[in-house]
Amino acid sequence: MDLDSAVVYLCLTLHWTFPEAVRFVKETPIRKVRAFMAELAYQKSVEDYRTASYSALIICTWANAQKKGNHYQIKDFIGQPPQRKNAKSTLSEAIEKAGIKMPEG
Repeated sequence: MDLDSAVVYLCLTLHWTFPEAVRFVKETPIRKVRAFMAELAYQKSVEDYRTASYSALIICTWANAQKKGNHYQIKDFIGQPPQRKNAKSTLSEAIEKAGIKMPEG
């Protein structure tokens, strides 16, 4: 996600004003902005899944009542719940895991 999209997404999702979103994106390190945006997207997908699961529950109940042999579940209609993507390690974390000491300064 580019920074322009991040600003728009923050405005729409969090109901921030445009100057607030721009200030957040400018003052926050890029990796933190991306992590924040990924978490927002995950939380939105969880909320959307929860809303869709209510409709799927109604459909499952109706479908299971129609045919006695079939037993449908919510995931048959809307799939698996959203999962967090594995966070990629940053360069500094990779260097630290490798045991390399970087000069300070």
